[in-house]
Amino acid sequence: MGRSLTRAALALISNLCIAGAVVMLFLLLLAGSRHHNPLDEIFFLQADTRGIPGAPDGIAHWTLYNVCNSRNGRNIDCGATQAAYPFDPVRNFGTTQNVPQSFIDSPRKYFYLSRFLYAIYIVDLFFACSALLFGLWAIFHRYGGYLSSLLSFLATFFAAFNAAVLTACFVMGQRAFRDAGRFARVGVKAFAFTWTILALLSLASLAYFLSARVGKKDREEGITEEHTRRKRRGFSRLGGVRGSWQDEEYGSEKRLGKRRESGDS
Repeated sequence: MGRSLTRAALALISNLCIAGAVVMLFLLLLAGSRHHNPLDEIFFLQADTRGIPGAPDGIAHWTLYNVCNSRNGRNIDCGATQAAYPFDPVRNFGTTQNVPQSFIDSPRKYFYLSRFLYAIYIVDLFFACSALLFGLWAIFHRYGGYLSSLLSFLATFFAAFNAAVLTACFVMGQRAFRDAGRFARVGVKAFAFTWTILALLSLASLAYFLSARVGKKDREEGITEEHTRRKRRGFSRLGGVRGSWQDEEYGSEKRLGKRRESGDS
């Protein structure tokens, strides 16, 4: 009973971690497509784009869907939404005038990294939701723990990949703007959410696996106890059979002795 409660508690902790990761993934994937708090506070990079034709005349915010103007650190007047919107100022604004040189010299690395990022977030969300679904089963059965552990491990893998791609892409972008003498800073909330998602999914994977192992130990001990009980029942039955056989043998000898005595007389 104690271990069953431990398994359920571990599975519940895992489910809470996965649920938190799923919520943050949704926030990241919706930022830029909706203009409500807290979504309008989430962006991946802010940079000074003054003097670049077609760019916001101030601080621009990049999201997964568009480039936005900013006011008091919030996204406003965002462009048309486009899934997997590339982080590529030359392509975004249709010009090379006053654009930092790194984006002109190496546009492809920013383009492909940022577009790939969106796809991996979607894949990560799929595995995280699947792990959460089977995590409800993990509360009651160890097989649910094993399956949820596998799914959350896959989600963790893609979350780690996301964190690496996000950091590489937008930290390089931040450096490119700063090298051109412009203000730039990565989006604190987007980065914090991404790395927190990785931590939560890692913890959930471990807790799911431990819950399954606890369930396996319960099962093995149950089988051992049942085997011992059967063995004891077998010995007691064997002892009863031997006892009755000895009684019968003793009774037969006694009757035979009486017959001999009566014959002698």
